[in-house]
Amino acid sequence: MTTAYFFDGRSARRHEVALGVAGGAITLVGAIDRRYACGDTRVAEPFEGTPTVLYFPDGARCEVDEPEAGRMLRAALGYRASRAVRLTAHTWSVLAALVLLVALVLVTTFWGIPTAAKKIADELPPSVDRSLGESAVDALRASGVLRQSRLSDEWLAEVQQLMRRVAPPDVPVRLLIHDVKAFGANAVALPDGTIIMSDLMVRLVVGKRGAIGETEAAQLAGVLAHEIGHVRLRHGTRILAGSSLAAALSASLFGDFSAVAALPGVLAGLSYSREMEAEADDYAIALLRRNGISTLPLADLFERMEYGPEEEDRKEAPGWIWEAAESFMSSHPLSEERAERLREAAGE
Repeated sequence: MTTAYFFDGRSARRHEVALGVAGGAITLVGAIDRRYACGDTRVAEPFEGTPTVLYFPDGARCEVDEPEAGRMLRAALGYRASRAVRLTAHTWSVLAALVLLVALVLVTTFWGIPTAAKKIADELPPSVDRSLGESAVDALRASGVLRQSRLSDEWLAEVQQLMRRVAPPDVPVRLLIHDVKAFGANAVALPDGTIIMSDLMVRLVVGKRGAIGETEAAQLAGVLAHEIGHVRLRHGTRILAGSSLAAALSASLFGDFSAVAALPGVLAGLSYSREMEAEADDYAIALLRRNGISTLPLADLFERMEYGPEEEDRKEAPGWIWEAAESFMSSHPLSEERAERLREAAGE
């Protein structure tokens, strides 16, 4: 016999009893008198420093605090640790499991989630894109991020005219130009076809010229065509689907669901992968060609933003404009290869 604590499974009240094992049965004597067959009793897997717990078929349970009594009780009931528990006793098996877990997480993150996100986005109806985009715009306006543009009416009209020129009829898009300090010099495409371009993006392109000439128009048209590519290829929806899957994976591994609540904010700061950027570039190249616009000015703009302005440009344009261009670099990873691809397209 040993001292145990009995819980009936219906209340939190603890009953002290004397527990004994004999004749294929467990006997409880004391505040509660009960008898259970050993074959109907389940022993919880033990952990160092924790009580031995017995689960009975009627939902009740007993806890034995004394370690030695717990070991004797488990032996009397014929308890045998599961294979998983036995493997944890071997260092090599723990290391192997850790390596497999890391490999599984990496494969899931870099291959499984992107593949699944693309399939999910392809199956979602356009109404989902509209809902996501409208929610993002409403949230940005409610937070005061989108402020009225400070550009002249002439510049606004010219940029909108460029949008109408390059936008294909099969892709419903609209352009919003705002004074958006949080974006810096940037343009963002939302899933519903809303493209938000900041004043700083226009000013960065216009630069020292102070007017939208042929080169500036081609650069702005290239930026818009690139963002239209993100819309047409549903990159925003794919990113949100991937973020949702990644949050679910994180929650399943670590039990932290805080990332799920932050998912709506993903839309306000989309950061595309190199693959998505390349896809949007290819779409933009085809769209610009269709409209008779060279891709060479866009390549010049990308290189200027990636490597910084020439000394002459620094003297003519305020330094804060170039600092603001870093936001475009962070959300649209550029590379010499991408600019070279645009130059090749111009040559072709």
